[in-house]
Amino acid sequence: MIDLRSDTVTRPTSAMRRAMAEAEVGDDVFGEDPTVRALEEETASLLGKEAALYVTSGHMANQLGLYVSVRSGDEVWAHEHHHLIGDEQGATAVLARALPRLYSEGTVPSDELLESWIAGRGDVHRAEPALVWLENTFTGRVVPLAEQRRVTGFAHRHGLRTHLDGARLWNAAAALEVSPAEVAEGFDSVSVCFSKGLGAPVGSALAGDAATIARARRARKLLGAGMRQAGIIAAGALYALRHHRERMAQDHARAALLAERIARVPGLGARAQTNMVLVDTPRGRAAAYREAFARHGVRALDIGAETIRLVVHLEITDRDVDEAATAIAKAAAEL
Repeated sequence: MIDLRSDTVTRPTSAMRRAMAEAEVGDDVFGEDPTVRALEEETASLLGKEAALYVTSGHMANQLGLYVSVRSGDEVWAHEHHHLIGDEQGATAVLARALPRLYSEGTVPSDELLESWIAGRGDVHRAEPALVWLENTFTGRVVPLAEQRRVTGFAHRHGLRTHLDGARLWNAAAALEVSPAEVAEGFDSVSVCFSKGLGAPVGSALAGDAATIARARRARKLLGAGMRQAGIIAAGALYALRHHRERMAQDHARAALLAERIARVPGLGARAQTNMVLVDTPRGRAAAYREAFARHGVRALDIGAETIRLVVHLEITDRDVDEAATAIAKAAAEL
């Protein structure tokens, strides 16, 4: 079975396991785990931020970024398909008690939309805007840095904070051939994931200025997520950060090849950017095609009635891509 459901399905490499087994550890709640501290310092440096906080998941990193940026009842501006909105169990309302205000077109809000939303600021009838949220990559798509800067510039001119959900920021940086810091530029807080494209077994980080991360550290403890000898898992993330970023272009190239092969299959369309392939199926047939793919040895996710997601990761080889494309063609011929 070729598992293309997500880049979270990877297993630690032998070298990563050795790094974890040999990690120097301490009590992280007391700030005494040297491996966690090294990971946080290196992550912050790569992102051009003052500080970073290691957490167990991207969900937690996002929610901490939100929690420290808004007051109860404030607005957060986001896309209706951002992970914050559709994949975090309504935690936006439960934890930070923020009110999402959503747009649906494009990958970032237009100038016209931003101007119309800020125009209502101060109206006693509505929530006060506090935070603008972006995501890069966004369902595998790279958001142009000029567009990010346009939105963050608007936010800061109007006194709003900004957050980047950069779960796959490393992929965005590789695709754009820029440093991670350039992708993170202009954001008050940034979340990044180590267990997606980088292939670590556990963890994400929230990065920002020292004051923001100090508040986030307290909030992490409030949520019961203080960790003790966390260096064992942080070592896997640190190894991935140091050794797996440079190979991401291979995933992107394999995803592009897979999309090209699938696009030749009658009845299917496919497009790829970074390590994610989105497959267009006939209307309402995504689940049926996903099940057929599985019968032929390819695991995938349907992310809508007409769309299937395939994610290339560090365990996928050129041979896997060839075999997956062949299997998908055979599966489609049966439907």
